Amino acid sequence: MTEEDAVLPSADLGLLPEIAAEHHGGTTLCADTPWGSACRTPTTVRDFAAVVADYADRLWGAGVRPGAVVALVKSNHFDIQAIQCAIVRVGALPALLSVRMEPVDLLRCVEELQRPYLLTDADGAAVLRPWQDRLGEVTARGLALTPEAASAGAVQLSEPATHQVTRRSGSDRTLITHSSGTTGKPKLLVHTVDSLYAHVAPQIGVVQSLDHAGISAKCLSFVHVRMSSGLLTVLNTGLPFLGISSPDPAPAREALLRYRPEALEAQPNMLLRWEALARETPNPFSTVERFISSFDAIHPRTLRTLLEASDRPDPTFVQAYGQTETGPVTLLITTRSDIREPGRFNSRDVGTAFPGMEIRVVDDTGAQLPAGTPGHIEVRTPARAESMIGHPPLPDRDTWWPTGDIGALTPEGHVELHDRQVDRVPGVPSTLRAEDVLLDELPELAEVVIIAVEGKVTAVVATADGKPVDDDRWRHARARAGLPENTGVDHRPWDEFPLTGTMKVRRHRLLPHGTTG
Repeated sequence: MTEEDAVLPSADLGLLPEIAAEHHGGTTLCADTPWGSACRTPTTVRDFAAVVADYADRLWGAGVRPGAVVALVKSNHFDIQAIQCAIVRVGALPALLSVRMEPVDLLRCVEELQRPYLLTDADGAAVLRPWQDRLGEVTARGLALTPEAASAGAVQLSEPATHQVTRRSGSDRTLITHSSGTTGKPKLLVHTVDSLYAHVAPQIGVVQSLDHAGISAKCLSFVHVRMSSGLLTVLNTGLPFLGISSPDPAPAREALLRYRPEALEAQPNMLLRWEALARETPNPFSTVERFISSFDAIHPRTLRTLLEASDRPDPTFVQAYGQTETGPVTLLITTRSDIREPGRFNSRDVGTAFPGMEIRVVDDTGAQLPAGTPGHIEVRTPARAESMIGHPPLPDRDTWWPTGDIGALTPEGHVELHDRQVDRVPGVPSTLRAEDVLLDELPELAEVVIIAVEGKVTAVVATADGKPVDDDRWRHARARAGLPENTGVDHRPWDEFPLTGTMKVRRHRLLPHGTTG
């Protein structure tokens, strides 16, 4: 490696693991569960770089060459990020597809990639098995990470061959990820080295401003661009890292108690589900100084529960607002002191724009609205994806991008997030605010989603004990939330809520169930 190669920071996913190993190879970098197809179980940055190089050798031995597209469909594990780096390292383009995607959408994404290599493990192969006959038509070749995934025509990654390294920079395409599909079919988004680095730069700045010593843990969908930017941040800064594979409370609790992280990031609905863990002994959140969420605004009940669970003197909750298409746009840091100040905390405040990012709110005609007036949120950011596969070319990055969110800007420049445009419910100014109030008023709720069913406002709810909400308490909470008197209540188990890979509720899939008035 040349002296030029050994310079940080970098957004070259293929080269950075090797570079980082030279700078801070002994830094912790690990997962909480076994690495099923790796040559070793990494515990450090140096190990991770060795695993990336080995995957690259095996991909090369299987015939993957520069310019190819490799669709990766496997169980959620941090090894996804190592495989991604290996694909980039040999000059190919990784397309990270969630194994939790609707199978028909997953097949459509593979088709849109125009005959990619298809790399799967047992879980990925099982999801795609109903379309086994079609896969041969829409893929260049099937590759298997494990023997269980091997099927007719699939080649197991086992025979290594010394690979050639391809350098990426600037406008070179480096990664394909997908939107969550919360409001419909997932969209495949192409990121360049520059656009991905624009995701990473604000995160590197935040990490470098902190005095960190302990492990930073993340429990995310590891195919999401947030994790790719998170990996780049970790490798560039030397931040000790733990990847937690499962959002289920029991294994998550076990991982947190074993590694005792200083920082913890998870998707908002994961954190909502983990609230009950804060009441257990030992408390798995006691060592956490920084809680992080970067997808949607967090419910205030969840934020308060987690901050109060920490044994640190004054822990913080770091929120970033953005989308797969845009990267992080705003930042808000809330302390335990803030939430204890009456009237201080507003759950829908997602902070102010990062340097270099711009935000405005417009009406239906595109005219900019004054502070405090709700409208359509638009952003302008160098982190916006380069293109969207199967769609017309995206406008230039200096063009305002419609997020599809409804909200307002405060006089101080803070963004208040009210709703997704497609999820608005007539007669409810903000379903998100109403859900916040219901969760505060009814601690027994594990989840609540406000939708319209045949023109009627309906609250789809799950309770922690599975019992219906008391009628009198519901009426009081409903009034506090500003919902119509005839709002229906649809009780169902938590595991019947249709979720995306990032655990967002697919509201459009919440069909009528057993609604009561």
